[in-house]
Amino acid sequence: MKPIGRSELGRTLQRFLDWANATGWRYQMAPFHLAHFQDFLERRGVQRLDRVEPALVLEYQRSLLATRAPSTVNGHLSTLHALWRYLLREELAVEDVTRHVTQLRPHHFMPHLYSARELSRIERAARAEFWHVRTPGLRFCRRTRHAAFGLLRDCGLRVSEACRLNLDDYQSKARTLRIERTKFFKTRHIPLPRTTCALLDQYLKHRLAMAARAGESPAFFVSLQGRRLGRGALESTFQQLLRQLGLYRPRRREGRTVFGSTNLHALRHSYAVRTLERWQRQKADVEHLLPLLSAYLGHVHVNYTAHYLHLTPLLRQLASQRFSDLVLPRLDHQRSLTDDE
Repeated sequence: MKPIGRSELGRTLQRFLDWANATGWRYQMAPFHLAHFQDFLERRGVQRLDRVEPALVLEYQRSLLATRAPSTVNGHLSTLHALWRYLLREELAVEDVTRHVTQLRPHHFMPHLYSARELSRIERAARAEFWHVRTPGLRFCRRTRHAAFGLLRDCGLRVSEACRLNLDDYQSKARTLRIERTKFFKTRHIPLPRTTCALLDQYLKHRLAMAARAGESPAFFVSLQGRRLGRGALESTFQQLLRQLGLYRPRRREGRTVFGSTNLHALRHSYAVRTLERWQRQKADVEHLLPLLSAYLGHVHVNYTAHYLHLTPLLRQLASQRFSDLVLPRLDHQRSLTDDE
């Protein structure tokens, strides 16, 4: 795919991006969306945006749907809507050719939610991996992955957040973790469970022992060569571990429901649901606590957190029991008053 900026069309797209960034618009996928749209137009011989017609935009939408989910297509088209608002504002277009393109109904996504038994099996297998090797270097690599998996499981971080952590982001005594400039450029500090801190402290002890080989990298999770551990490396080793345990499930679609695969990001979904289940067991005020969970996960609005909250059989059972405990005594009291009359 050609980069933005090499043609008249590309320069116009780049001016839009510069203007959007100057006005505080931060959408990380916009450059990719525009480069993809530029490639589509140039393959059809269109070199200027004022030559784009509504029918061509609809054709672009259909081409996207051939290989992408509706939610992904909506992201591409949202960028085009913003582009044409800019073109009209700058008098670079006379009509909004995206006005007839509506948002598509997304598929219902159901992620894999790891059960307590599955998480326990993964933990035991990851721990056994570094005890079954004698080479110090290989043992360190497996300890690194074990610590990263544990952090994602216990705190619900995004995988990219764990990979971007630096050593000075973790405060062992305060039991806090700073997650800096993550999705949509937010920074937050989160408290850590004692067991998670013990896991990270143990990892750092071995990281210090391997410092001569791992180098002076500021990254928290590093390879044996001192390079920052990447998302791809974590994902591949995690899937390999799941396959060994017989827990791997590929992504599949049934009707309008997409069932997610067993992957690292599913740990984030599982963390949110486990937290909700724990609050229900404790009979806590879930509505009052949800903004805290939202802030912990790095969301600006509680609505974004709702994407991670799924009604499981256990949640349904706990909610039903709480409703019975709350309502039935009042019904019995009302019935007794009626009988007295």
